Amino acid sequence: MVQEKETVKSKKCKSPRSAKSLKSSGKKRDRQITGTGIEGLFNRAARISININAKLEEISYWRALAAKTQVIFGAVNSGGKTSRSGSRLEDCICKIADIEESLQDDISELIELKEKTMKIIDKIDIPEYRSLLIQRYVCGKKWDQVADSMGYSYVHIVNRLHPKALKKLSEIGPGIEFDD
Repeated sequence: MVQEKETVKSKKCKSPRSAKSLKSSGKKRDRQITGTGIEGLFNRAARISININAKLEEISYWRALAAKTQVIFGAVNSGGKTSRSGSRLEDCICKIADIEESLQDDISELIELKEKTMKIIDKIDIPEYRSLLIQRYVCGKKWDQVADSMGYSYVHIVNRLHPKALKKLSEIGPGIEFDD
């Protein structure tokens, strides 16, 4: 196992996906807000959160595949035969490393967006609106969870409080900076 780790470290673990994610990170993403203003910021944070969850699932898949490959590799090596299984294990480990690197970029960006979101939400002086926005856009709760925690119906939260909270944000919005 120690030899396998050394071999993997010497192998370049850059897939086209990780190269693409490195190119798209940073300031370019700041310009790619869908929607405008505050809602665009909220939407971008939600999309990144979804991407993070997808990458975590993908890592689980590759780890399970690597474990299977390792079992096959061990069985083949004990029989004295050589196989490409070692290379497959390396491929799995490299894929995991690439995804984890991309995941770290996404997590850093999400943290930055959540901090910006909190700075914006903190400017609201109505606690009910602030609570709703924090639960939804910082904590990522679903509308029914927000409604339950606030003691309101789903319809009241979605059709009344949320639009009012967004209106309040738009009123204070001109003084809010989105880019660094």
